[in-house]
Amino acid sequence: MAKKNYGQVYNILGWGDPYFTVNSHGHLTVKPHGRDTMSGQDIDVHSVINEALATTDDGDKKPQFPMILRFPDVLKNRLDSLHAAFHGAIDSTGYTSRYQGVFPIKVNQNKAVVQDLVAFGHGYSYGLEAGSKPELLIAMSCLTKAKPGAYLVCNGYKDADYVALALSARAMGLNAIIVLEMEEELDIVIEQSARLRVEPVIGVRAKLLTKIPGHFGSTAGKHGKFGMLADKIYEVADKLKKMGKLHWLKLLHYHVGSMIPTTDIVYNAATEAAGIYCDLVKKHGATGMTTLDCGGGLGVDYDGTRSGSSDMSVAYGLEQYASSIVQAVRLTCDDNGVPHPVLCSESGRAMASHHSMIILEALSAIPEPQDNEDTHHRLLSKIQDLSSKQPRTAHSVGGGGGAVDAMHSHAVELKKHGIEMYKLAKKLSKRVTGDASTIYNYHMNLSVFSLVPDFWGIGQLFPMMPVSRLNEKPTINGTLVDITCDSDGKIEKFIRDGVTLPLHPLDTAEHGGYYVAALLSGAYQEALACKHNLFSGPTLVRVESSGGGGGAFKIVSVELGPTAEEVIGTMRYDVKNDISDVIEKVATENGVWPMVEPLMKKGLTTMPYLNDYKSPKTTF
Repeated sequence: MAKKNYGQVYNILGWGDPYFTVNSHGHLTVKPHGRDTMSGQDIDVHSVINEALATTDDGDKKPQFPMILRFPDVLKNRLDSLHAAFHGAIDSTGYTSRYQGVFPIKVNQNKAVVQDLVAFGHGYSYGLEAGSKPELLIAMSCLTKAKPGAYLVCNGYKDADYVALALSARAMGLNAIIVLEMEEELDIVIEQSARLRVEPVIGVRAKLLTKIPGHFGSTAGKHGKFGMLADKIYEVADKLKKMGKLHWLKLLHYHVGSMIPTTDIVYNAATEAAGIYCDLVKKHGATGMTTLDCGGGLGVDYDGTRSGSSDMSVAYGLEQYASSIVQAVRLTCDDNGVPHPVLCSESGRAMASHHSMIILEALSAIPEPQDNEDTHHRLLSKIQDLSSKQPRTAHSVGGGGGAVDAMHSHAVELKKHGIEMYKLAKKLSKRVTGDASTIYNYHMNLSVFSLVPDFWGIGQLFPMMPVSRLNEKPTINGTLVDITCDSDGKIEKFIRDGVTLPLHPLDTAEHGGYYVAALLSGAYQEALACKHNLFSGPTLVRVESSGGGGGAFKIVSVELGPTAEEVIGTMRYDVKNDISDVIEKVATENGVWPMVEPLMKKGLTTMPYLNDYKSPKTTF
């Protein structure tokens, strides 16, 4: 009799298709080539972990948890799929230009990721986007290996040094385009171009009126942080025209925010931007324009619902996204009699998210005590009472500043009221779950702040599930608690409105290590990681398909995370003078140096996380 597969408890078919599934052993597996993965090519994640743990680095150090598993074959498949989507839309609609994208380095600056994408995208003339001087230097180096003509899009606020560096990239033969975020940046470009005697290629960033809802919409609209409204863009074009430099202007860029939820918004934004592009060409004489950069926004369906109803979901796939842009730009340009521009996008999240997962080691599981005072009946009564006490609309005598102050005060009271309602509702939801069965806090070898900072910072949810035992019914309602000394270091909110995660009883004696994977986590988390409690980054494991059957794979590299010594050094300590020598001196004076020395050395030369932890037995 076939064993039951409990992968769908975690909605793996929703968010995991076509890269993740559960095999007959009840193990999480990766389909490295997506829908092109052949039978027997699936990679067993539990086997990868065990093999990685058995390796050592050049100094005979064994890997420690937490770890990130990278699957570059998935990264390549995502890139190929994006280009196939745009090529299909272009071919089917009679669009007369091409698609040529870039990867925004800020999404994942890791050397292997950036270099892989440049190599995988060589045939597509795939380029890079930089938003700072360090990212620009990375891009300049990596794009020397790219196909000539690949874009180097230079975004972000710029000083003279940034602009000069971008111009030097053009002097090197790279296709660097300086995108103006503000009108005054043009003066910097003019000055540095004359100084270096390098002619620039420039773009302008449009501040569109099209907006998206939710957290990610804050970077768009007329009050957005970046770009210029259409009238200012036209002033830039007119200024260039008067100088006889309008031929510098080649690109129009826009970005309405990350995680665009629906194709209606994708279409509307592309239509609005294409209208500005056409006006630049037809009304302001910028006939040398070549490219419309649609920015980021191609989302990832983290919760697998395809609903587009929250910041965790989008209601489309790659094909629908590409088709919406191509159709919108084609129709707008045709209506205005303007040649179709090259289409560029800065799709980073959608490229990088799927290719890596964070592996968390369970250390212990402790039942959460019930709060007998706050029964679900009492919590419901508190919610009903609070909802009947909406803050009154503030009134003030007269107008002017008094009215503004009153409105501000009312807004603050509404916010406080909403927060209290949310806290009670969250507590009620957890209490209902706890009444049905005991909730266990699974202590994980994890720092929320270092591994999943977006969860802490903006409430980003990632699909999570056990790596093994998925042919057994997960009977425990668990939350994940990290090892930092911070009450925020806890994961108690999950996709699909979950307040607990279904887990298995922790029994390392019978089953060995118990690991939970945080998936779709390849975008932003490493770049945003912080060093709270001086916990560092994870061990990095690069896993490639061997190309054969039988689930064959090869671990190409295992790179241990930063040691305690390296992390301490980032806080401006001279580890030898400020730490080691001081400890040695006092320990020697107290006659305990022979005991302290090996302990100090091990503490400095290993990762800060728990190592070889013996899990206590828990009765479930």
